[in-house]
Amino acid sequence: MSRIVSRVVLIVATLLIVAFYGAPLGHYDFLETWGEGTYGAVLAPRSSVVTEVLAGSPAAKAGIRPGDRLIFASGWQQTRFRSPYRGDRQNVAVKSEGAPVRVVTLKAQPVAGFDLLARIGGIASILPVAVFIAVAFALVFVRPSVMTWSFFVFAVGYAGTQPLVDYWSQILSRPAFVAMSFVLGTICGSWSVMALLPFVLRFPRGDLGGWRKGVDKFVWIAMAVTFVLYVFEWRWIEVNARLPWWSLYLDQIVPLAAFALATVVLAKNYSVAQPVDRKRYGFLILGTIASFVAYAVYFVPGVPFAVGQVVGFAVVLMPICVAYAVFALRVIDVNFVLNRALVYSTISVGVVAFVSLLDFLTSQIISMGRFALPIELFATIAIGFLLDRINRGVERGVESIFFRGRRNAEAFLRRAAAALPYATKEQAISESLIEVPVEALRLSAAALYRRTIDADRFEGVATSANAPVAPPGFDGDQLLVRMMASSEKPVWLDEVRTHLDAANSAIYVLAVPITVRHELVTFTLYGAHANGAQLDSDEVDLLEDLAREAARAYDHVEAVRVRERYENARERAAAGLAPQYGD
Repeated sequence: MSRIVSRVVLIVATLLIVAFYGAPLGHYDFLETWGEGTYGAVLAPRSSVVTEVLAGSPAAKAGIRPGDRLIFASGWQQTRFRSPYRGDRQNVAVKSEGAPVRVVTLKAQPVAGFDLLARIGGIASILPVAVFIAVAFALVFVRPSVMTWSFFVFAVGYAGTQPLVDYWSQILSRPAFVAMSFVLGTICGSWSVMALLPFVLRFPRGDLGGWRKGVDKFVWIAMAVTFVLYVFEWRWIEVNARLPWWSLYLDQIVPLAAFALATVVLAKNYSVAQPVDRKRYGFLILGTIASFVAYAVYFVPGVPFAVGQVVGFAVVLMPICVAYAVFALRVIDVNFVLNRALVYSTISVGVVAFVSLLDFLTSQIISMGRFALPIELFATIAIGFLLDRINRGVERGVESIFFRGRRNAEAFLRRAAAALPYATKEQAISESLIEVPVEALRLSAAALYRRTIDADRFEGVATSANAPVAPPGFDGDQLLVRMMASSEKPVWLDEVRTHLDAANSAIYVLAVPITVRHELVTFTLYGAHANGAQLDSDEVDLLEDLAREAARAYDHVEAVRVRERYENARERAAAGLAPQYGD
């Protein structure tokens, strides 16, 4: 998937998620307790058996008692019973022990004590997940890959789905509700933890190597099998309007096992990682442990749900640790790409805030809160149509203020690349390949290697002024040289680090080939930024453009040499002199 398509899909998906998850804000409290209306009959979490009847409630007046079983035609009807709006009416079939089934009509009354503070608490409960999604959005936007998309799925699944089910059951038709429950019960349910595995296998650079390739195949098979199990569970619930007895184990064992396997993978990666990567893995391990604790606390017997909610805030450490490991520890240039991606994240958070505020205000004005939905949807759709215009305006404004230096450097590199084909001496080409990128992008080092006459080796011909060392020459059969010759694409040196001179090549991170008529004639090694940040994809593209123009320049210089030799040979022949060596 191309970068542009990935970003478009990401923005659309995030807007839908934000609107979908944000609409119920204000309708439930910190404990995810529905606050609009109630019939007064509390059902057991995993069945339709009444466990408690509130005194004076519509259920009590209808003669419903603890131990009675309510009969529902579908999971949709049961959910609507659990989460009505005040004033809703519903016919309910009641089965009491030793008595025939009877049907009663109930009218929902307002939930006592559900005030503004409770609504604010419900909004606060989603803040950790908002941070999660914001970081996941930034990762995918900056570097779309299987690794970052896996983390995005993992992040989306961390939001509580019960408030969504409660809210949208009152809004959607039954077919639409069934489709929604399928997504929430599978992709956005406990299964989403499985997406953590492809992420940790590919962390930090998005590639696979060695033993991880075999494990990755097993992971995708396991993800497919468990997804089928969750689909079966969803179908069971839809047909029987209750959870199967084995659902508890499926919803616990699969995600906890995924966390355990992710921990093993991280520990293995940490044990074999280079020193520069160990700090990254250390932060990811810390975030994974925090995320595991925040998730597992809900399954510990005897722990009140309120305590689980408070401990659940620890989940925010996961995205923070990942963001620090990826951005601050030299995987991506934190000075440019992170802040740029956060602009888009801020827009998404703004949509959440706007839709939530609008929903809250309209629910206070209109007694039937469900009629606020058309206004919410209209506002969300309007923002969707205006997003591209808003995005361009915000991007221009932010980049003109904060990233002017970066954009000026990019423009300078493009002009320098465009001027390369007019060079007539190799010294000018070397300067454009070495000093220009180092100064414009503030790189730590650069070194240029030229093919020898016999084409057996590549010897160093130039280094940047700030380069303390440069690797020795490269043999034509060396792995790095062969990879560049075959692909004609840049090669990250981490892929071939063990095949290089470790003492002298530690400061270089990228090799960019320069090919003329599909023959490798030179290549340049570039270091990371002087501040330690890694080169980002846009900068690599600029260096590739520079290399392409350098190839044209080398071809032009060679043509000038041939023309000069020809003119020299013709002049000597006209003067009756013998040709010089090389003519």
